[in-house]
Amino acid sequence: MTDLIVYLKNPEPEKVKTRLQPHYSPEEAACLYRGFIEDTVETVSSIGADRCWAAYTPAGARSGIETFIPSDWNLAPQVGDDLGSRMRQSLNASIATGADRAILIGSDIPSLPGSHITSAISRLDNADVVLGPTNDGGFYLIGIRSTLPDIFSDVTWSTDNAFEQTAEGIRSKELMMSLIPPWNDIDTPEDLDAEILSSRKESRMTHTDRVYRHLSQHIL
Repeated sequence: MTDLIVYLKNPEPEKVKTRLQPHYSPEEAACLYRGFIEDTVETVSSIGADRCWAAYTPAGARSGIETFIPSDWNLAPQVGDDLGSRMRQSLNASIATGADRAILIGSDIPSLPGSHITSAISRLDNADVVLGPTNDGGFYLIGIRSTLPDIFSDVTWSTDNAFEQTAEGIRSKELMMSLIPPWNDIDTPEDLDAEILSSRKESRMTHTDRVYRHLSQHIL
């Protein structure tokens, strides 16, 4: 059984995508982030996993996201003191409840092709852990096939060392690791512009593109 887990935040102004400001207002950044979530959910839904999960934060945000999460998805709060402990808890909960593959991705990658996710699932045939690096030194995907030990204890999050520190944590536990191709997450207005232009060629990121066009035309 394969689980796909999407990590997301409630798209509230001032709480999400703050690096898109001041080019975009807090309300506009929240609208864009909701587009990110909708595109990511659409891509994940197309994979045909046995179970899909929306893992949200803050803990009380369920009512803020359930209106745009498919009814056949499971919703659960993220639990843990930092990002590493939360991801480990989510992945291990999937394994503990019957999954033999669990893939977790973020929601800052709305242009991600579904083929990257299916590649990660396939690579778990021969690897203990699969990572998808981002071009800024982080990672956008982690997948496991058995209970994950603490590989995140020395990771400094939100830095350009997060991927390499995580990879070192995997090696330190003598786990077999496989990588899928890098992808760009969206943090800044420049990131967004570049991904919009690229994704239009492939007809991806349609929800984000719709919001982007409206904002460009001063409709929102």
